[in-house]
Amino acid sequence: MKGRKATVFWTTLAVLVALYIGTMIVAPDQISSVGVTIIIMIVGNGATYVGGQVADAWQKSKYYRGELDR
Repeated sequence: MKGRKATVFWTTLAVLVALYIGTMIVAPDQISSVGVTIIIMIVGNGATYVGGQVADAWQKSKYYRGELDR
């Protein structure tokens, strides 16, 4: 993975994992309520990244002009 979307994906993933680990250290009794939300956010981050990749590929194929490849 490369590009700006990949950088945003990995940064967001690192922040969410850090929040999860921070919650486990600071307030382990709250991890059952906060942890579910963080896990959902991690899944949403992945889904958004994949959706962006699909949208980019579709956009490239929609406007593809083979005669410009020469």
